[in-house]
Amino acid sequence: MKTRIHAAAGSLGFLTILIFWTSTVVSEVFMTGSDVAAVKSAILLGMFVLIPAMIIAGGSGMAMGATRTDPLAMAKKRRMPVIAGNGLLILVPCAFFLEGRASAGQFDTVFYAVQAVELFAGALNLTLMGLNIRDGMRMTGRLSYNQSKSTSTASISVIPNGALVAKGISRLSGPDGEILPLEKSMVLCRCGASKSKPFCDYTHTEIGFNSDVSDDRTPDRLIAYEGKDITIHYNRLVCSHAGECGHRLKPVFDSNRKPWIDPDQGSTDAIRDVVAACPSGALSWSAPGGLPQHGCSDLPGITIERNGPYRVNEIELSNAIWAEGTSPGKYVLCRCGASRNKPFCDGSHADIGWTDATN
Repeated sequence: MKTRIHAAAGSLGFLTILIFWTSTVVSEVFMTGSDVAAVKSAILLGMFVLIPAMIIAGGSGMAMGATRTDPLAMAKKRRMPVIAGNGLLILVPCAFFLEGRASAGQFDTVFYAVQAVELFAGALNLTLMGLNIRDGMRMTGRLSYNQSKSTSTASISVIPNGALVAKGISRLSGPDGEILPLEKSMVLCRCGASKSKPFCDYTHTEIGFNSDVSDDRTPDRLIAYEGKDITIHYNRLVCSHAGECGHRLKPVFDSNRKPWIDPDQGSTDAIRDVVAACPSGALSWSAPGGLPQHGCSDLPGITIERNGPYRVNEIELSNAIWAEGTSPGKYVLCRCGASRNKPFCDGSHADIGWTDATN
């Protein structure tokens, strides 16, 4: 519900300022002085819509993003005080001043100077609010977004029937947290047979590695498990079966129970923490009736899971098809070569007993 209120209030505020700005320009260019005065009076009355909308949008936004530190949330937080200050300190006083002058027919130099300030301030707020609406849609998954673009130039390219080419990576961590040497461009194995893991030695060419998605892969379907206070969303296709959810919050995530997810068996905060810890992005959460969102619990980079896949955070991935409800901000890439959903991991490494020692 809070997500919907925030989105509705923000959209209402944006549309109100857009109407104010457009009507001001049109009246000044094409209409008479009396028409301008009527527009100014209407704008002043419209403040009774704009101000509550901005207060609700700002308050709900701060409440929802209080504990979030991801790039999009931080960008929205930085814009909010500017939008609020610009509105309260410039737009509102200008509206009162211009309405008084227009009603008195005083269209002098002072009027037009203040009018120019109001138009500039309105354009600034429209720009900042538009960016916030865009980032809000990105955070909820309604708008595609590669989070890596906002933090670095790092990228991973998927080579058909070949390796992964990682460029500009700022962190490559081993299974025990050790930091591995970095190069500007690194070729990482994904066929599972390299003798120089995690790096590629081109064994994939010898074994005829095929990177096609399998026809018998798990169906791409996002399932919603609704609770009283929170809804958990899950797409089994991209689940790497790391077991983070069951280890951290067994009452909610119990694979021996049907349905295996029961949101009412845990607190909202605990569930959000588990979703943030999910490395694959298979899990997301939403307020009842709201839109799914992911959390990111790690720094940008690649972490190599022992005898398992690459866990990737906030790095742009090319040549891949994203499953329903997943997040380009965090995902897990196959390292054993057996996934039916390449380049993403589907937990097949555990099924075949693959290890780092496997040649």
